[in-house]
Order: sequence, then structure tokens, then C-alpha cells
Amino acid sequence: MPKAYELHPHVFLSDWNNPNIALVKGKGMYQWDVNGNEYLDSCSGAVNVSLGYGREDISEVIRKQAVELSYLTRFTSVPPILDECSNVLADFTGMDRFFMTSGGSEANEMAFRIAKAYWVGQGKPTKNKIMSRWLSYHGNTFATACAGGNLARKNDLAAYAVDEGHINAPTCYHCPYHKTETTCNFECANELEDALINRGANNYAAFLLEPIGGTTTAAMTPPVGYFKRIKEICDKYDLLLIADEVLAGYGRAGKPLSIDWFDVQPDIVSLAKCISGGYFPVGAVGVNKKVSEVFQKVGHYYAGFTWAGNPIACATVIENTRIMREENLLANVNTQGDYMKEQLIKMRDRHPLIGDVRGKGLLLGVELVKDHATHTCLPNEQMALAKVMKAGYANGVILEAASGKMNKGIEGEAILLAPYFSITRAEVDLLLERLDAIFTMAEKEIDFN
Repeated sequence: MPKAYELHPHVFLSDWNNPNIALVKGKGMYQWDVNGNEYLDSCSGAVNVSLGYGREDISEVIRKQAVELSYLTRFTSVPPILDECSNVLADFTGMDRFFMTSGGSEANEMAFRIAKAYWVGQGKPTKNKIMSRWLSYHGNTFATACAGGNLARKNDLAAYAVDEGHINAPTCYHCPYHKTETTCNFECANELEDALINRGANNYAAFLLEPIGGTTTAAMTPPVGYFKRIKEICDKYDLLLIADEVLAGYGRAGKPLSIDWFDVQPDIVSLAKCISGGYFPVGAVGVNKKVSEVFQKVGHYYAGFTWAGNPIACATVIENTRIMREENLLANVNTQGDYMKEQLIKMRDRHPLIGDVRGKGLLLGVELVKDHATHTCLPNEQMALAKVMKAGYANGVILEAASGKMNKGIEGEAILLAPYFSITRAEVDLLLERLDAIFTMAEKEIDFN
């Protein structure tokens, strides 16, 4: 397909000398290209098409709202549907109030501004920096890219990036402290306290993290007790805790928020992707009562986006949430996710390429390794991930590449599995059957010596 007028196609497969797949149709978990070839979408688009493709109920709600009122700027009016949408989000997540945005990067940008404004409202304007973690991904805007901790993904920022501080993520499979589950003392969490002491806690507004990792860490899940320690440090040094739930939130990990698995409530949460089921670009920032009450005292706050709170976006969020509740999709996410994870762990026994299998719900990561015993990564020049992705297309499966699990994003490869919330047991088994064939095909081209 001609791309003469497109600045950059941003198609990862083109980097791997694979023909671009021109997809034109979708239904449920399936997609078809221009030639009629069928594919299983194992990653829900960009981990956002949580309701699957081609749902007429949510499409009809979008059509009706577009006819009734397609747009209204928040600068002049607050439509009732915006209030309804905010209430739906608050009820589903347990947060107090919400601010609507147009997407995930925008939501994280807004979360940063809210955190800094909170401390201005508390009479502490010097608390204006955001601490984050290595290996993280928080968006493609300048501020969110700087906060991200994957060097490969922000190499174009190297000359002028602003680094406000990063600490190690809980990479248990590659623990830099050589700890095990029984000997772990949460050294990676304790790094936060060390960094705040060294850099000056009075300079920091918040600590930002993905409770369960996304594409840069392939569903990295912290050990039990990690978040309790993180919250203790945040409370001790007066930091707000920002949970980036753009990818893992709103049911993807089997809970309203992925941080719910760890019995910790964040002060600020960013959402996008699954809140619309993949049917409309929308994001949101939620705050707890502590932050909300300060904002009521601060008064007017200059922040907003042209498409934030768009009536069609709000209608989509409301309908998506209704569907999730009525169809009991969180239960299915956990049931099918637990089964898929269990089967992938069994599959590991017959595939040298499969290392760690991790994640919650329908957010699962499969790390690619050279050696099971040592957890050694395959050298980048082997292009193991590229071979797996190619094998995926050859077997009719669209996979999500997740590169950069080690060394601040420079090495370490994985795939991320995140199918739609309505996936059936038969579809899970079909996906697993094809994954088995994919790993078998890729392993024939890989040198494990």
C-alpha cells in the first residue's frame, strides 16, 4: 500500500523485513486482511479492543450520540453525559472524581499536572518532580516519554530528555539483587527511599508506576508486599502515588484497577484503552478524596483539551461499562486468564524458548530466553522476537511484541498476550494450539548454544 504522504508508518514488522499486513475487517477476536486471510488477534489491537471487534450494541450507542450531540467544549458548558461518565468511572474504580482526556499519554500528562498542583494548593510549590521506574512506559508526549524508563523507546530524546529520577522495577525473574521469593526484602522498593534522600524529598510531588507492567515489561507483576512498602515510603516523604493504569486497568488484569490486586489505593490513577472497549479514543484521570478536596479549595484550574469530555467518548465509556457489568466480563477475564496462564506454564516444559510466564487476568507475558536454568536472554542479534512474530503471522496469529526487559530496555524480549474479555474456552484452546506451533517454528531458527 502506498505511503507517500505518511511521515512514518510506525509498523514494527517493516523493521523485520516482513510484508505489512493490511487489516480491513474484524469480528470478535478475529481480523481479516485485504486478501481475505484470517488472524486471531491475541493482543486486542494495542491492548485496547477489550470488547472485541464488530459489536453492534456499542456501535449503535456511538451513532445515536453522534446524531444527538457530537461535540461540546468543556470551556463553555458541562454536558450531563460528562457527569454521568465521571460517576460511572468513579463507581467502577473506587476513585473520587475524574477528569476526562483524549487518550493515555494525555491522561498521564494531566496526572503530572494534578500532582504538582496539589502541592501548590498545600503551600509546597517546590514539590514539583515526578519519580518513576526503569523499564516503564508512560506515553509518547515529551513529559511522559521522559518519565518512561525504556531507553530504546526514547532514544530520540537522548540529547534533551529531562530525567527527574528513576529506580529499578521489581524484575523478579532477573532480580539485580539475586534474591528469591523467600529472601526478598523489597530492595527495589527501598531504592525509592534512597533516591528521595539523595535527591531531596521536598523536590518530589509523586511517584509514578505501572502496577502491572505493559509492553515494555510484558506483564511484570511485583511480589506480595512490594506495594505496601512503596506506599509506606510515599506516605513518609509526602509523595502522591500515581498508578498508570492505561494498559492494565479497567478489567484487563481481572480487577477494576490492576493495583487492586495489592490492596493499595493510589492517589491518582490514569486510564485509557479498555475504558471504551476499543471503540473510541478516550482517557481519564481519577483522584482520591484527599486530592479532590484540595482541588475544591484551589478554585479555577487552567487545564483542558479540545476533545476532553467529548459526548461520544463519554457515551462509549458508559456503554462499555454497562456491557462489562451485565456480561460479568471480569469473571471471564479471570477464569480464562488463569487457564491460559496455567497452560502456558505447561507449554514451557517442551519449549526452550519460553522463560517466565507472568501476569494477571488477560494480561500475560511470555519471556523469551536462551536458558531456562539461568534465565539468560538471547542475544539481540539472534532476533528471536522477530522470528516469533513472523511465525505468528504464518500461523494466523497477531502478536504483541514486548522488547526491552533488561538493562533499562536495551535487551530482553517477550510477547504480550491480551485477548478480548469475552474470549471463550474454545478460542483460548485454539490460541494455545497456534502458540505451540509458533514457538516450534521459531525455535528451528534459533541457536540455543
